[in-house]
Amino acid sequence: MVPVGGLAQTSKRLIKVAGRDATKFLNGLVTSRFLPDIKKKKQHTISAVDDAHADLASVVDIHTNWGLMHEDIYDPMNHITISRDGINSMFLTSKGRVVTDSFIYVSPFAGNESVLSQHPEYLVEVDEAMVKRLMSLLKLHKLGAKVTIEETPYLSYYYYHDSFEFDQWLDQVQDAYFTSTTPAEGLQNANSFIKSELFSTKAQSLITGFAFDNRIPNFGVKIVTTEPVDEVFSSENFSFEQTKVDEIDVTRRRYVNGLFEVGDAPVGTTLLPFETNLDYMNGLSLEKGCYVGQELTIRTYNNGIIRKRVVPIQFHPANEELEGTLEAPELEIGGAVSDFAATIPAESDVIAAVEEPESAPATPVAASPFGTSSKPVRKRKSSNGKVLSTRDNLGFALMNLNDLEKTHEYKVDVDGTTMGATAFIPQWWPQEEP
Repeated sequence: MVPVGGLAQTSKRLIKVAGRDATKFLNGLVTSRFLPDIKKKKQHTISAVDDAHADLASVVDIHTNWGLMHEDIYDPMNHITISRDGINSMFLTSKGRVVTDSFIYVSPFAGNESVLSQHPEYLVEVDEAMVKRLMSLLKLHKLGAKVTIEETPYLSYYYYHDSFEFDQWLDQVQDAYFTSTTPAEGLQNANSFIKSELFSTKAQSLITGFAFDNRIPNFGVKIVTTEPVDEVFSSENFSFEQTKVDEIDVTRRRYVNGLFEVGDAPVGTTLLPFETNLDYMNGLSLEKGCYVGQELTIRTYNNGIIRKRVVPIQFHPANEELEGTLEAPELEIGGAVSDFAATIPAESDVIAAVEEPESAPATPVAASPFGTSSKPVRKRKSSNGKVLSTRDNLGFALMNLNDLEKTHEYKVDVDGTTMGATAFIPQWWPQEEP
């Protein structure tokens, strides 16, 4: 079982992007919004909500260490805040394919007022296997931009606690310290948060990046430090246990909750941002202007045609459906099912457990002058999805959404052996409008 809560040091790596042009540089490469300008081709489409954001350009100097903008595409009022906590985002190829997902932090997280007059500095956190590719991409696009790009030895920590009380606490903290609308207020709130006696004395001086993991609302907290720390939060003033957990526990928890990361799939897997649920995880800005991969991404969103998405799956013996009505996968560490799942190659076909009945024969048509085949036409077994990764008895699969509306029961064949697979729609996904 996954521990109810704890602090894990992760293997994530951090790349520093700093310099006068760092804000504009990253804005052109990621799916999240970094620039305060309203970017619309038709000025008559600018709404009252857009007017409310018109002052952003007057309060944000993009050549300084001003912070980050936070927005939610599911917020009808499109509130935008300016604060110093990190954001979830993604890098794409020019053809709109995923390079990697990432968390991006402003650095330092807190400090004296002189921080605001310095050039912007960001930390880009990615999976260890993606560092080389992302470094190449960043240097390729640097051209004449006044930025420096370098790997750092900084450390990434992840804290979570699966309790109603921790969920409430996160809401209270975000409301109290992370709703600012100017860079100065954002820095002041970050300083107040760091000095609020929630953090250990050592951690206060070592934290250089901080973010709430809201890919799933209030899923956890991410902390970046310049040196190792044994305890992030104060044992006297922090109400939740700080048991040390392993990174594998954080990973297993993601699988149980259906939170896919690009690093889960083998390097080189071709995916589109909506297939990875980027829009559901609040890592996308719809009106930020041009960036690499934007054309296909925005066109897909506007057309509303998304045929496939990554969903969590649970493996089980073939011909044995899971007991009861499960709303989420159930983790089982070890055992025959987990052993089999570990042997499933990436991109193995996921096929419906029960084949669809063949449709009634069509009305006879005029005979072909070339004659007819003597062999009956058999319906080909088509793949309903592809396995992307496995962990214990769980996994992630890229599934056809139309097929998921018909059934959640599937099977996977490996070298003549069949294993059942139940697909789940995560409860945190937004409700689709009918």
